[in-house]
Amino acid sequence: MRVPEGAPVTGWLWLQTKIPSLRKISRPSLGTIAVITTVTLTAFAAYAIAVQPKLNNEYYRQSQAEKRSTIKATREELAQGLPVWKDPFDRK
Repeated sequence: MRVPEGAPVTGWLWLQTKIPSLRKISRPSLGTIAVITTVTLTAFAAYAIAVQPKLNNEYYRQSQAEKRSTIKATREELAQGLPVWKDPFDRK
C-alpha cells in the first residue's frame, strides 16, 4: 500500500514496510482477537484459582494455621447449638 509522504502511518503498516514478509499475513478480525483474549484470561484465572494454590500449599497451610490459632472458642461454641461433626467411622 502506498502512503503519501508525511501522512500518518499506523504501527502495523509501518512494520509491514520495514519487514516485507509480513505483507502475506492478514490482520486478525476483532472477533478472533476477542476469542483469543477470552481464552487467555480464562486460562490465567484457572491457573490462579486451581493450580497455584496446589503448587504453593505451604503458604496456605501456614496462613490457615495462623488464622485458626487466633480463634479463642471451642468447637461447641462455634457450632452455635448445631451438632458438632463427628467421624462416622470413629477414626483417629
